[in-house]
Amino acid sequence: MTFNSNHKKSALIRVMLCIGLGVSFVLSTPMSHAVSAKSLEKQARKIEGRLARLPKGAFLHFHFRDGSESTGKLGSLSDSSFLLTNSESNQDETHSYSDVSGFEKGKAYIGKDSDSHHRLRMPF
Repeated sequence: MTFNSNHKKSALIRVMLCIGLGVSFVLSTPMSHAVSAKSLEKQARKIEGRLARLPKGAFLHFHFRDGSESTGKLGSLSDSSFLLTNSESNQDETHSYSDVSGFEKGKAYIGKDSDSHHRLRMPF
């Protein structure tokens, strides 16, 4: 009987060890999916095309792949990057199209052709 109970204990220990190793393996793998170069290039061309349709000086809010955000005026466009004048620091920044995950028009009046001009209503 002691041989049988020792055998059960060692089998239980082996099972627990395997479960522990499996859990540690799962927890050590990265949770995010790698973006393929092909899909990244396609996304970059899409961003480039959308930016090319906007006028220079358009006020935009950008979301970048690293999680950061930036707001400012659109500057000149090149084959692989664009110029952005940051509205907070008033500094020119060059960003690659592939670094951008998305953008939207900002909510500020920039010029006479801006779509985001809001009339100020006074109570009197």
